[in-house]
Parts: sequence; structure tokens; C-alpha cells
Amino acid sequence: MPNYLIRNDKKVAQPAFRVLLYCDGSLNDPENAKGVLALFNLFLEAYGEEAAWIAIADHERKLRPKKLSTKRIEDARSWLATPNKSWPATCRVVGPLSDETHNIVVPAFRVDEYRMMYLDISVPDDLARALPFAEAATEIIQEMPVIACVMGFGFYLPQALESLASWLPRGFERYRTAIEFMVHGATMGIRKTEEGYRWDESPKLDPDAPADLQPGVPDIGWRTIVGAEFLDRLPNLKNALGTKPEVSVEEAPKMTTITTGEEPIWGDIVSGEDISAYQAVAQALAPVRYPTDIAYGSLFGNQYYEPEGRARIRAYLSRFD
Repeated sequence: MPNYLIRNDKKVAQPAFRVLLYCDGSLNDPENAKGVLALFNLFLEAYGEEAAWIAIADHERKLRPKKLSTKRIEDARSWLATPNKSWPATCRVVGPLSDETHNIVVPAFRVDEYRMMYLDISVPDDLARALPFAEAATEIIQEMPVIACVMGFGFYLPQALESLASWLPRGFERYRTAIEFMVHGATMGIRKTEEGYRWDESPKLDPDAPADLQPGVPDIGWRTIVGAEFLDRLPNLKNALGTKPEVSVEEAPKMTTITTGEEPIWGDIVSGEDISAYQAVAQALAPVRYPTDIAYGSLFGNQYYEPEGRARIRAYLSRFD
């Protein structure tokens, strides 16, 4: 198993099992509210004893972490279930401060709304616990209005270190399957929005980009859920992945769920882990790959004018080619 990613002799990003979810609509929508509350309860049931801090913010509350307690958990449940939450709105639960890293550690739960509803659950990378958690989470997520979802091993960067997002990605150079971006980084390229952020104004730096740049799924994970708005641009995924028996494809009217093997791997090139199934999924989903030009300006901070940063992002997005 990998260790923390190290920057200037300091431990920065923690190995974790990650669930990144993007849904149509807002936190106020009944489908989203019901699903998020179920995921919140699942998270607390599985990892609540290790969580330490909670924060809720909207126009009436400032984002101030408080010690987790039964009363504050009930307050969060009520807040998540109550409509008419003002934008911007967020609910976050995190683990304790580490004496070793001087930052919070997983488990971490975060749900926000900006352009869409998005959620990040990052938990310890212990498969004995993470795998049943992922299966239960998937059942909940499949009842939600999913744009896209990706699950698998990756590196969790605490919110307090958000300024280091542009230092990432780093772990994929050895651990090919690692999911490294912060959840909000993908909101710019997963869907075109009324704001038109960078779609018409961004520098055209990717020579292979089509003239009509289209949104894409944020990444390829051990489990990748592709929402209906992407499916028309894809081949029949069961046929495309039929030669890979380790890859399962579950089709539903509003989404397709692709699972790469019985359990996630890190794709460690040093130990020779086989990532051919991930490569097959990436090839099948190539028509909806996250757009590189948008990734330069959002996925890992703004790297438009940083050649070294752009090179890392290109390598990250093409790591399964």
C-alpha cells in the first residue's frame, strides 16, 4: 500500500478509498436530499467513531468546524433533509487532527452545491471495510440523478491544503489508478453551465481537442458510473467491454455502472499490477474523456500558464492509454 504523498519533507495527501459523486440539481431536490442523507448515515454507521469534526455552512451559518456530537449529527441530518437551503451550502465531517501531519485525516464526508450537487467521501484504504461500504453506497447512488460518479483508491488532500491542489497529481506516476483531484475541481468540465466558464474563453492549448469541445466524465475508477447525458456519445459498453470478463457493465435507463474487477487496485507499476481492465474501460469511455483544455484551468487548480503543470495533467488524463 502507498504512503502519503510527500512535498518538501511534509506529508500532504493521504492514501484513501474515494467516492466522488456529481448529481443533477441542487441539495434542495428531494432525490438528492434523500440520497445524500442516506449516504451521510451510511458514512456515520461505518466510520462515525473515527470522525471528529463537523461543519455546516449556508447564508445563515459560517463554515466553522465544531466537535462532532450526537446533537450536531442530528442537526446535520435535519439540515440535509430540509428544503430551501441557501446557496452556497455545504456539510462536512472529517477525522481528527493528526499529530504526525498536523492536518485532519480521513474519514471525510463533504457535500456541496455549486453549478451542481457534488459529494466526496474519502475513507481509510482498508478494503475489508471500504469494499462493503462502496457496495452499499452504490445502491444509494444508483437511485440518485447521477451525472457521473467515480470510486476507487486515491489520495485525499485536506481542505486546509487546497492551495496545494496545483502541486498534484503526483501519485499516478507509480500508482496508475489513483484518483487525485479534489471533488470540486471537476465541476467545470463535467457539464457546460450558464456561466460559460472557460468553455468559450479558455486558451486552446490541446492540439487534439475537437472544435466543439464537449463535457466529460471526471476520471476512470474501479467503479465508474456514467449518467444518461453521456451515454449517447458512447458505444454499446457491454459490447465494447465484452472481451474483458473481469469488467462488469450494469445498464439502467438513466446510467451505466462499470466495475473493474472484484476489488480496486492501486495499479502499482513497481509491483506489476495489471491495469489492462482499466485501460479497456478508458478506451471505451474515450469519447467522453474529461476535456484537457478545461482540466488545465480547473481540475488541479489553474495550470493554464504553467507548462510543467499542464504536462502533469496531460499525463494524468492519458495514464490508461
